[in-house]
Amino acid sequence: MRIGIYLGDIKDPESIGDLTFELSFIDELIKQETNHEFVIYYFGKKAFFNNSKNIKFKCLKYFKKPEISIIPFKINTYKTPFCPLNHRLKIDKINVVFFLTPYLHEHIEVPYYTVIRDVAHRILPHFPEFNNTHTFEKIEKRLNVFLSSASKIITCNNIAKNDIKTLYDVIDENIIIQNIPYPNWLTKAKEDNSILRNNSLNKNSYIIYPAQYWTHKNHIRLILASKIMQEQNINLKVVFTGYDRGNKQYLINEAAKLNLENEIIFLDYVSHDELKALYKNAYALVYPSLAGPDSVVALEAMYYNCPVLISNHFGYNEQLKSAALYFNPLDENDIVEKIKMLNDIAFKDDLISQGNLLIKENTSKNYVDKFLNIMDSFYLTRMCWSLEESYQEK
Repeated sequence: MRIGIYLGDIKDPESIGDLTFELSFIDELIKQETNHEFVIYYFGKKAFFNNSKNIKFKCLKYFKKPEISIIPFKINTYKTPFCPLNHRLKIDKINVVFFLTPYLHEHIEVPYYTVIRDVAHRILPHFPEFNNTHTFEKIEKRLNVFLSSASKIITCNNIAKNDIKTLYDVIDENIIIQNIPYPNWLTKAKEDNSILRNNSLNKNSYIIYPAQYWTHKNHIRLILASKIMQEQNINLKVVFTGYDRGNKQYLINEAAKLNLENEIIFLDYVSHDELKALYKNAYALVYPSLAGPDSVVALEAMYYNCPVLISNHFGYNEQLKSAALYFNPLDENDIVEKIKMLNDIAFKDDLISQGNLLIKENTSKNYVDKFLNIMDSFYLTRMCWSLEESYQEK
């Protein structure tokens, strides 16, 4: 088959964590031997991959949206640049499309599969990043149509599956569960210890939380936990890394009120090489996010033998099983108690060992192999009509 894959806006591969999964998928797909042909559609000024025998990359262009909407529901006030991907797919004679992220610009008439990892905007509508009325309604109207028209939806675990079934009225058999893999950059990064020297960080002297400064990431709970650790003479600093999404200054102010200026380090986005050094030398990853249902960050930490402490719900326990230690993300006292459990060296070593086993199961190769099996199976259905011609609605 001729399979289209929608990658999205690739920009710089290290510029944003949201593309970690997508870029790892493409990186692994290039290595696979398959009889299928692939056309990878992306936005951006530069392609970070080269064409190969059966894989071609095509840069999509944005256009001004036409006055009369061709989208099959009434949203004529949508002002985001429009890309007529549906037309492009027909010209390229694409038999099926695989969306690595939901595509909400227009209706797609070619059969398609889509990956969707979470529907946090519905689960946590009270957070500022999710409760903008225009944004929320715009996403909801498009997502309802996009998910209901998908041949199959691929998500990470049963928590996500049940959310999608409940919120978008999708039947059970149209949702496939496939664990998210750890990102391929982990195997390529070179340890850059300058990040440690520049911030006076020694091995096992800090806990790390790499997460953009969104409100739902719950950084405040680690600030409160840091105060408790200070009072109990637990000498662990807290290191945050990530882009500011509007909440960073609030967190800095709250840390200052508690006289924690020397205990908490607010870093911006760090490179993969710097992040590798931070993981390898941290006492633990502590991840109090209030949104799930899975965490690529937890897999990254496990890859570098960094113990993982994480929120005790939202699907993380289904994803990480016995490879993580779980806490109540709204209870800073519980967080501190779980951190103290790592003083037991045997317990800590066992946690790391469980993480190593989990990592071996969740590779990009395994994920892509399963994807190719899904495409092979769909080919049997796709044979029911021409792979070359388009069909008019009856």
